[in-house]
Amino acid sequence: MQSKILCGALLGLLAGGIAVTAPAQDWKPERAVELTIPSSPGGSNDIAGRLINKLWTDLKLLPVPSAVANRSGGQHAVAYTYVSQRAGDPHSLGVMSTPMLVNPIQGSMKLTHNDVTPIAYLITEPMVAVVRADSPLKTGKDLVEALAKDPSSLSITLTSTGHRVSIGLPMKKGGVNIKAVRMPAFKGGGETTAAVLGGHADVQITSVSTSVPHVTAGTMRVIAVSSNQRLGGVMANVPTWRELGFQSSGSWKGVMGPKGMTPAQIAFWEDVMRKTAQSPEIAQFAEKNQWLVEFKGAAETRKWLDEESAALKVIMTELGLVKQQ
Repeated sequence: MQSKILCGALLGLLAGGIAVTAPAQDWKPERAVELTIPSSPGGSNDIAGRLINKLWTDLKLLPVPSAVANRSGGQHAVAYTYVSQRAGDPHSLGVMSTPMLVNPIQGSMKLTHNDVTPIAYLITEPMVAVVRADSPLKTGKDLVEALAKDPSSLSITLTSTGHRVSIGLPMKKGGVNIKAVRMPAFKGGGETTAAVLGGHADVQITSVSTSVPHVTAGTMRVIAVSSNQRLGGVMANVPTWRELGFQSSGSWKGVMGPKGMTPAQIAFWEDVMRKTAQSPEIAQFAEKNQWLVEFKGAAETRKWLDEESAALKVIMTELGLVKQQ
């Protein structure tokens, strides 16, 4: 009798339009996973991507092997396009960062964050202006003042439009003729570091983690950092752009997949990235390399990407980095 009552109640719920759904099926990778890094070896994206992959292995977060693949070029467009073309394949992921947003706004890439599946926001990383240890430039203010007098007097090497935004903000406030400044672009942070160390460029704009080993070794010196407050460790004496009287911007790192991933697949990777972000290992690495680990899940990351894209469009228009239609 009781079973008949329960069956009747269930039928009543269904008839009343209340959905009764089964729990979502668990999903796990069935073959080797590839994590695409959008730059050549040596830069901050390479450092982040290799650390993420190492933690997947060390923490036994995946039931299958995983490997990284560097696909540089087009200011990250090559890597982002590669991942986006693998629609529905949850075994092909990629590191995404600031160029995912600035490139489409600038008009150098058609693909946007809406053409991939955001999995997680992982790291906020300040950007720094770096010179050789023997450079006469002592602070970012010296750099801006020198460029205001003669825009072609110094060469600034970088890898992306995000770097141009970071240094463009203080140059704009300092009255620099930005279009006249020599800013050669390279494929990765390792190349821009080599250009400055080799005397082929005067200043490198890069994410802070790229500069830490060279500052520690005494071969390079940071003259300004984009963070709101001074950093610690080897960066403790570096002034912020803000305290020098300027504005600047930082970088970020996240993980994406191609479009067409199922909710269960997204949930799996979101959980993997959450465990990665919560590990003591990444906390120790972040402290050493001046990262801020600030995890956001898939839905929150997509919302942040939408909001940040709108804000960047305003800033980049002011800097003249948006192509006129």
